[in-house]
This record gives sequence, structure tokens and C-alpha cells, in this order.
Amino acid sequence: MKRNYFIDKFRGFTIISMVLFHLMYNIDYYWQVSWYDGTLLNKIWQLSIATSFFTISGLTSNFLNASKNIKRGIITSLIGLAISLVTYLFAPEQSIIWGVLNGLGAAMIITGLLQKYLKINDKLFFVFFLLFIITYNVPRGSLYGIFKNLYDKNLFILGFPGESFASSDYFPIIPWLFIFIGGYLLGKFVNIKDKSSKTNDSFLAKIGRHSMEIYLAHQIILYPLVTLIYNLTQK
Repeated sequence: MKRNYFIDKFRGFTIISMVLFHLMYNIDYYWQVSWYDGTLLNKIWQLSIATSFFTISGLTSNFLNASKNIKRGIITSLIGLAISLVTYLFAPEQSIIWGVLNGLGAAMIITGLLQKYLKINDKLFFVFFLLFIITYNVPRGSLYGIFKNLYDKNLFILGFPGESFASSDYFPIIPWLFIFIGGYLLGKFVNIKDKSSKTNDSFLAKIGRHSMEIYLAHQIILYPLVTLIYNLTQK
């Protein structure tokens, strides 16, 4: 498969945004930055990163066959489970249960299983983006009155977490599968428009091709660095 440099650039921009967001998260943990802590800007910034990653991953799934999407989903899910285990053992107060990699992995697997049934047309991707918007607050209990039994059973993977559920990073199947499939269907148009010329292989595109490595490594570097600076300033 030829490289799609538009997607690489999009992914590169998003991973840089994510690194900066987590840098501010670490700084805010110690210094409580007023413009960042719990503000609308914080929420919009965080949502823009998450929706971009799921859309991008959906786009790239459009260029792979079903078996490769399922395989990619299994590998991504296993990495996500490893992160959950590490955070549970070494940072239990910030444990990640069904984080972004688990959400992405599940979406890849489900999309791979449904791939031959997904009919691509000019408007269908709008339906899935709309479903994402409509169901966005389901994990926050918006349907508790209707599906109380599902929430009580703590079906957090599906999007119905119980009252005792807690995770510092949480991306359940509902609503995130919908935006992933929307990105998958949107991939038809990106594939047509992008010429994949090597002249588009910018520094941003190169960063995008290493997004997984950056994702796994950035907090290992940033958190101890910010903590060290904080400790030095307190002396």
C-alpha cells in the first residue's frame, strides 16, 4: 500500500497536540494552571485529540482488508491491556481501564468483522458521526433511566459503567465505535483526493508515522521531567 501523506500529517499534528496536552496535564497537577484546569478549553482540546485519533484510525482501516484490521486491532488491544496492568501496579491512583488503545483496538476488530457489510456511499459516514454525537454522554449515565440494568452490571466496555467504575482514560465501544466507522467510510474520499506524492513527506508526516512509539514513550519522559522540575523549585 502506498503511503497516504495527508493522513500521516493529520496523525502527526494530532500526536503533537496530545503531547502538549499531557505536558499541560502534568504541569497542572503540580501548579494548577487556571486557564487549563477543568475549563472549556481543556475539554475541547481533549475531545479534539480523541476524535482525531479515532477518525484517523478509521481512515487507515479503509485501506486494509478485514483480516489485517482484525490483526491490528488485537495487537493494539494487547498493548492497551499492558498499559492497564502497568498503571494498576505502579500508579494505582491513575489506573487506566479500557483506555484509548483498548477503544481503538475494539473498534478495529469490530470494523474488520463488519467490513464486508459496510456499504460506502456519499452520506453514510454522516450517520455514524451523528450517532457519535447522540450517544456521547451514554458512558456518563445519560441513559441510566432506560438501561439501569446495564449500568448496574458495570458493562463499561460497552459504554455502561457502574457507579464504582473509575479510570483516568476511558474509551468504551459506545460512542467511540461510531466515529471510528465514520472515519472508515470517509476514507473513500481521502483515498481519491490524496496523490501520495513523496513531495508531501514532510517532517509532520514523519512524526505521524511514529505516533504509537511517541504515545507509549512521551509520558515516561514528561511526567518524571515535570516532577523533577517541581521538586527542584520547592527547595
